[in-house]
Amino acid sequence: MFSNQKIFRLSAAFLLLTLPTIFAESAAAQTNKLPVGANAGNFVSATRTGSMTVAEVNQQIQKVFGTSVSPTAQALDLYKVSYRSRDEKNRAVVLSGLVVLPRSGAPNGLVVFNHGTIVNSALAPSRFTGKANNSEAGVAVLAFASGGYALAIPDYLGLGDHKGAHPYPLAAANSLSAVDIIEPARTVANRQNTEVGSRLFVSGYSEGGAVAMRMVRDLESKSGAGYDVTAAALASGAYDLSDTTRKWLLASPTSQEEFVIRLYLTAYMAYYFHKSTGVKLTEYLKPSMAFTVSQAFNGNITDENLIKRLAVAAVLMRSKNSLANVITPRFKRALETLDTSDPVIREMQKSDTYDWSPRTKMLLINLKSDKVVDPANTEKTMQTMRRRGVSADTVRQYAIKDASFNHITGIAPALIQARRFFDSGFASLSDAP
Repeated sequence: MFSNQKIFRLSAAFLLLTLPTIFAESAAAQTNKLPVGANAGNFVSATRTGSMTVAEVNQQIQKVFGTSVSPTAQALDLYKVSYRSRDEKNRAVVLSGLVVLPRSGAPNGLVVFNHGTIVNSALAPSRFTGKANNSEAGVAVLAFASGGYALAIPDYLGLGDHKGAHPYPLAAANSLSAVDIIEPARTVANRQNTEVGSRLFVSGYSEGGAVAMRMVRDLESKSGAGYDVTAAALASGAYDLSDTTRKWLLASPTSQEEFVIRLYLTAYMAYYFHKSTGVKLTEYLKPSMAFTVSQAFNGNITDENLIKRLAVAAVLMRSKNSLANVITPRFKRALETLDTSDPVIREMQKSDTYDWSPRTKMLLINLKSDKVVDPANTEKTMQTMRRRGVSADTVRQYAIKDASFNHITGIAPALIQARRFFDSGFASLSDAP
């Protein structure tokens, strides 16, 4: 059974809520063992940052998953990889991420996992060194790398080693970070003489669920066997930003926690557009909150303390747990009317990821009791894809009905189902709760 303990630190997305081995770049050596159609030209370097013994992996599996994940017989090596990509304005950048290799090989292939929302880069996946720290990256390592899969997790733009603004919640921009880590991950494995199967899997949770959805779509448009996705398991993603998520932001919360969730997500969007386009925070947030956001997001504080600052500022503003009392009337109207002349609203609409027809076998996982990402995102995605003619042979939904799981603790059962799906396909859904 799953453990109901908190399985990763409070982070901005879930606010209920380094003996290194360094590889210098060598383009000729990078291309020798990659799958047909792949090219390692975006690899920069990789550093071994940690390892996990068989005993350590199994101890953590028992703590996080109980008996829901079988013990492993493989030790794991962890690497921080640096690689070339492009930002949302098509400028060349160097990004960072985590690559995890089972020491005796990964015959099942490579999983690219896309993580949920964070602000402080201390929580970025590349910072995970294998020590139990209740991080989301740690849970993904246990779920996938323990089962014969190599694992790659991008930090994303604006996180990890990259110092720009994180383009929250723009799935298209962050998808490229994920696509571009595939070749560097295989390069690291090749240079370590670690065999990794040719199959490619995509997963993600929360913000990472939407990024993973866009990633699959982007990969389906590419040619070459190195980009063929075997299966994708996406969990609790905000696939419909412009309608479902927009209306959720405007809805009256039932608790202070739900209000702070809405405040945090709205503030993160406003801060990104402020940093990337120069719009004033006071166009979106009332002066007191705009000042708090400018100071909190610009500082090197923990995600938990950032959340606390936002909550305190809201109390001092007598917000009465209403987003309308902290955002500007102009932005409230833009949200209510889907005014795409506003850059935030326009990019929300452009970042919708639900309205298309995937060819990849895909499992959409959601929590029925999720108070952070409205389950209606998954339901609308399913309905839309069915209307477009996508059958149950290609896309299915798995709803976790156990109300004891929330958006924090729900990552464990979600990733267990993702692992089962990667292992056994849709046949794994027979025990759906």
